[in-house]
Formats: sequence, C-alpha cells, structure tokens
Amino acid sequence: MMRKLLLLAYHFPPLTTSGMYRSLEFARFLPEFGWEPLVLTVRPETMREPGILDPQPLGLLSPGTRIERTSDVQPLQAALRLRNRFAGGGEGQPAPPASAALAEEPPDWRDWISDLFSLPDRQVGWFPGAAAAALGLLERETVSAIYSSSPPASGHLAALAASRLSGVPWVADFRDPWVTNDFVPLRRTGFLDPIDRCLEGRVVSDADRLVLNTEELRSDFRERYPDLAWKFVTIPNGFDPEEEIPRPNGPSGTRPFTITHAGTLYGHRDPTPILEALSALVARGDLRPSEIRLRFLGSVAGPERWSPAFAAGPLSESVRFEPKVARADALRALASSDLLLLIQTGTELQVPRKLFEYLAVGKPILALVSGGATENLLRKDGLAEIVHPDRREEIERAILRAVRGAAPPSPGRPARFDFRNLTRDLVGLLEEVAR
Repeated sequence: MMRKLLLLAYHFPPLTTSGMYRSLEFARFLPEFGWEPLVLTVRPETMREPGILDPQPLGLLSPGTRIERTSDVQPLQAALRLRNRFAGGGEGQPAPPASAALAEEPPDWRDWISDLFSLPDRQVGWFPGAAAAALGLLERETVSAIYSSSPPASGHLAALAASRLSGVPWVADFRDPWVTNDFVPLRRTGFLDPIDRCLEGRVVSDADRLVLNTEELRSDFRERYPDLAWKFVTIPNGFDPEEEIPRPNGPSGTRPFTITHAGTLYGHRDPTPILEALSALVARGDLRPSEIRLRFLGSVAGPERWSPAFAAGPLSESVRFEPKVARADALRALASSDLLLLIQTGTELQVPRKLFEYLAVGKPILALVSGGATENLLRKDGLAEIVHPDRREEIERAILRAVRGAAPPSPGRPARFDFRNLTRDLVGLLEEVAR
C-alpha cells in the first residue's frame, strides 16, 4: 500500500521558476518508490508577478496526483502602498519592484514598514492559508510524513506548524541558504535579523531531517548547529533522466558559433568578463563578428550596466540579450548552441539550477566561477572548462579554442544527478523518520 507524503512547495507548475523543478521531480518519481505525494502549493493568480505560466510539466505527474492550492495574500504590497502614501505618491502609485529595496540610499522609517511584512520573506502571505490547508489535509488523510521546500522559508513555517500540531514527522529541504544567503538581499533594515535567525533555528530544531542541496550548505548548517549535525543530509539537484531534449536542425557549420547563457542575470552574475574578452578578440581580428554569437537568454537586472561593452561597434552584431521563454523553447535554444556559459560568482554555498539543465542537454560548458560550491562540484566531476572571471586572457583563449573546434568535451549525464536516483535517496530519509 502506498504511503502518503504531504509536499509543501510554493514553487510548483504552472510556475516556471527554476525552484519548481526539484519539488516537481520528487513528486514525479515518489510513486515508483511506494509514496504518493499530496501537493500543497500557491494559487498563481494570487501572486503579484507569477511570470510565464506553463501547465505542461504537470503532465509528468502520475494520473490522479492531488494538488491543492492556497492564496498568497501579499501583505507586503499593502505595506508598500501605505509607504507610497507617506512618501507623497498617493495610493494609486504602483508599488516599487523588489529591486527597489536594494537602492543605494540609506533606509528610512518607511523601509521598516515594508520590511516588517517581509518576515521571513515576501511570500509570508502564503503562510496562513498553507498552514491551515496542511492541517486540513492531515486531518482527512493518513499521511506518513511532511516535506517542505524553500525558498520561500514561509513554506517551512507552514510545515513546522502542521508537524507540531499533528505530530507527523517532517523533512525540510533547503534549495538555498536562509539567514546566510548574501546573494539575494531581502530587507533594507537589520532590525528583523535576530527574529529571522530565531525562526531558522526553530525549523532546524523541530524538523526530523534537513536536506541541503550542496555539501557546502550542509557544512554551513553543521557548523552553526553542531549539536544537531546528525540531522543534515545532502541531496543535490539533478536532471530529468527521461526528458527528451530537442535536437537542432541542420549542420552547425551553416551558422555562427553560438555561446548561450540561460537564466536570470542578477546579483553577482556579471557578464562583463566574457563581453570584454569577446570585444578584445574582435578588436584584434582574432574573430570576425559574423563568426560568433553570444546569447543571454532570460531576464536581466540592470542591462544598462553592460550595454557600453556591446551596444556600440562590432559587438552589436555578436551579442544578444533575449527575454525569458518557455522551458521547451529554452531547451531548444541550448541544444542548438555550441557552448553553454555558466556564470556564478560570490556564492560560496549554492550551485545554480541551470547547471543541471546544461548537463541534460549534453553540450560543452564554459564556467566563469570563483570558488565555492559551484567550482568544487565542477572540478570534482570534470563537468566544465573553468576560468576565473578576472582572467580575461584565459577567457579569450577558451573562446578561441572552442570556436576553432577544440571545445571542452561534453560532460554527459552523471548518474548521481539523475532525479530518479535522488528521489530514492529522499525516500530513504522519509522511511527513516516515518517509522
């Protein structure tokens, strides 16, 4: 008889965020190991900016998989409207985007208002409905365990409430750090940081097991919670072993050599080093602009920072910034490329999801990385040609070698990143805590 798992995941199809794939793949393969997922997620129409919606991935789930959706009531947006009123903008003025919270000017008392409604994150409005729905499911169903995925950390708080009130064991999965995540600053003020640390500590204390998706993140938690070190387990991200990757039509020699970066450019993901390297190669005549295409596929935070490097002169023919597209189109773009570009700096504990998409596609990878979890993983498994972003001449040589037919070998599909195998590891944890 199938055992049931209550799976709380804010990011789940039809959302197309990178964070949704991990929970989707676990939900997909759990029935093969005797576990039926009961999915609890957000209602997309209640989100402020749901992005591109694509229900197609839901077809990967076993027929009859139950999915319950609850609302995100967006308290932060109400706070921002109040903030605008005090700022003289009036109630009708649109609330500023999340990036506005990272502006250069020092925080003032209005930031305290908006920050108060971002504890533990901007999705806190999902917590009340998710906690109530989780308890309702636990009352109606015989559930053997609870699984929650973050970010957002609000999902862990809903699972904590449900587990504590029901007594059902719980596994908390961290795709990213919580209080030690410097990659995506959340608040402008620091007055809530002690509460954030307290909430993280409560999750660590109450969860029966905690899953981290990199060894470095696991080590970080073990160092900060040494008395609970036995709780922390690493299960990395991975790829869908059965996903069909579209293949390009026609010989590659009929088009320019194409380098593609997929995913959002923000934070420390700065394309300047490769733009400067390509500019130097073209300026010296080592490459003609018509020989090469450098394509950035996905949203960009602040492209004006990089436009001087390519907007004028010959690079305008070679470099393209393109908007985010549906997953199938993104995979098609990757499959039609000759070299895949990975940019990951300033993140010691995280490995970007796009790496595993790249592995699924099976094309050579050029990685501009500077230490930490991503570089460690790439070196351990020999998955990419690695160049430090500050070494422009090495980047130039790597590009030239690839264009001239000496690209690094394709890394293939390492079995340890196969999501069926990763789900087997998760099931082993579930069966431990559900005895």
